[in-house]
Amino acid sequence: MRSLFVALPLLALAQPVLAQPRLGDVIGPDRARAQASLAAEGYRLTEFETEHGRLEIKAVKDQARLEILAEARTGKVLKVEARKGRGDRE
Repeated sequence: MRSLFVALPLLALAQPVLAQPRLGDVIGPDRARAQASLAAEGYRLTEFETEHGRLEIKAVKDQARLEILAEARTGKVLKVEARKGRGDRE
């Protein structure tokens, strides 16, 4: 029981890190759905391009930046690169 009291505060601290799209998530195959999905997690969509059957999406939240690669047809996330500040990778 004691480990539960220790784990709960740690989970609460981990939430901001988890509040971003992950591999396999679907953020939407079009700009409007991707923007809504990212906004629900506190991100602002800054770029949305379709190239070679893939979506290239960039978003920001405070000092955090996301670069997302997703399938153009389904919006399924294939790759997420997170950076904090000026180019620092997470």
